[in-house]
Amino acid sequence: MSRVAPQSTDQETPLAAQSTETLLAALRLQQEWGAEALIEDQPWAVVSAKAPPVQSLRAARTPASARTPASVSPQPSQEISAAKDLEEAGEADVLGAGSFEELAARSGQVAGLSLARTAMHHLHPVQVPQAPFMLIGEVPNADEDRSGQLFAGEAGLLLRQVLASIGLSAGQLSMAPAIPWRPPGGRPLSAGERQAALPILQRSIALCRPAFLVTMGATAAAMLLGTEKRLAQLRGQWVEVTVPGLDTPLPLLPTLHPLQLAGGPAPRKALWKDMLALRRKLAAG
Repeated sequence: MSRVAPQSTDQETPLAAQSTETLLAALRLQQEWGAEALIEDQPWAVVSAKAPPVQSLRAARTPASARTPASVSPQPSQEISAAKDLEEAGEADVLGAGSFEELAARSGQVAGLSLARTAMHHLHPVQVPQAPFMLIGEVPNADEDRSGQLFAGEAGLLLRQVLASIGLSAGQLSMAPAIPWRPPGGRPLSAGERQAALPILQRSIALCRPAFLVTMGATAAAMLLGTEKRLAQLRGQWVEVTVPGLDTPLPLLPTLHPLQLAGGPAPRKALWKDMLALRRKLAAG
């Protein structure tokens, strides 16, 4: 003989059948737990500029006549204009720095550039009076970030060997990094970060007032020339670059970074050709 399974007695009581006291008790419990907002019937578009404001329980209980009119949200075009004004103000502030100390203080406040918050060190320009030219390095690597020194570690060792081959030493040269801070994990710079950091590099150059520039690596050359060309297309060719704060354009020679010498005979041959072009420039005065 078959048996009929007993029905469960744990069914939920319909909301309409619950007493007013039970519902109020549940509401008070939610309030004690810290609930402050009503649940909307539709999900909010959190990335939309038109997302509805949170309605608090207090606001819901406040009579409409006593509420303060809501402020008008700015339109996207107004936000873009405000961001552009802030960026231009930051650029003008950096380009107006009268000393390296002032430049360092202003650099950390540039809009759209937050790398100073994560880097270990701020790499500062080095000015050498009567330097024959100014050397611009790459984005700081891990050795430079740890030490706070330009061309630290293996890069410095290779640089000294390269310069010695044409009768120079690193101590004779003014120097600056392409950007003062190492990005987190050594990731590539974004286009926005390169653009935001350009005035810092330009002011570093203007304060040093060099006779000409040599950039090592792709980043500084691309920033100063405003190009997306590969370093292989730029290196070894003298070009002129305009730097705000200087009366005349500066000759610039893009070349390889010392750490690129590990790539084999081809980069070593290319860098040696560039050093010969640099030696000819120095000899010509």
